[in-house]
Amino acid sequence: MGIKVRKVYGQTHTMVPTKRLRKFGVPPGGPLDPYTCNIARSSLLRPYDSPMIEVKGTLEFEATRAMTICWMTPFGGYTKPMKKYEIQRVCCLGEFAGYLGFTYEILPERGLVGLFEPMKQLRFLPIHHRLPFDVRTTMDISRMGFRCDSSLTGVPAHDVSEPICPGMLQLTPSGQVIIIGPDGPVTGGYHKLGVVIEADLPFLATMLPLTEYEFIPVNMEEALSARKELHLEAKKRQKLIEIVQARTSDPIRYQRLIAEYRK
Repeated sequence: MGIKVRKVYGQTHTMVPTKRLRKFGVPPGGPLDPYTCNIARSSLLRPYDSPMIEVKGTLEFEATRAMTICWMTPFGGYTKPMKKYEIQRVCCLGEFAGYLGFTYEILPERGLVGLFEPMKQLRFLPIHHRLPFDVRTTMDISRMGFRCDSSLTGVPAHDVSEPICPGMLQLTPSGQVIIIGPDGPVTGGYHKLGVVIEADLPFLATMLPLTEYEFIPVNMEEALSARKELHLEAKKRQKLIEIVQARTSDPIRYQRLIAEYRK
């Protein structure tokens, strides 16, 4: 790797779209926010299978050679050229996770606009609960899941253990709501309220401890429409960033990207 980690406050994970790397500490579920992660890759003109570092907290590192780094959170970020032995610190302020990548190609310094605005409402597809409800996150939040306090009651102690997925909303007998994260369990027996829609899953990377959020039920048509809209916006943003970055560093690639964008 081209960076030397000096200090870590919190947690870091390497993000690569490759399986069977769990023994090396690579989470099998991928990034909390794949859209922001891919925007960071695009800003470095890197392929979509290149490794990125997911940072939850603060990371101080040193460049082992001349390079360009990108630090990107759901709300914004930047690209910055670095000299050999230069030290840089990145941290999450107002979000749960951010993404750090680098390239040995020297690119111009730029500020990057995030794909998401801060949101306190998340949408879900109902399973056994069809009404809006409020939660307050606790300090127990991680890639495995987010525990939240709520006023919901009157559920059985356990349901039948069934397969679950990231975004599943489970209600414990004590009234806590658990939002399953990308590294969460594959089965669960708690009462199932619903599933966070795919378009709102990236907002898990923006959730903060001791903060109130509202969950709003939607139907399948709304969920599919929101997913399509997000995919199109993210793809457009990635392509535009690649065009801007390639304009000064790679004229041939710039012309090719322009032609693809105009199709």
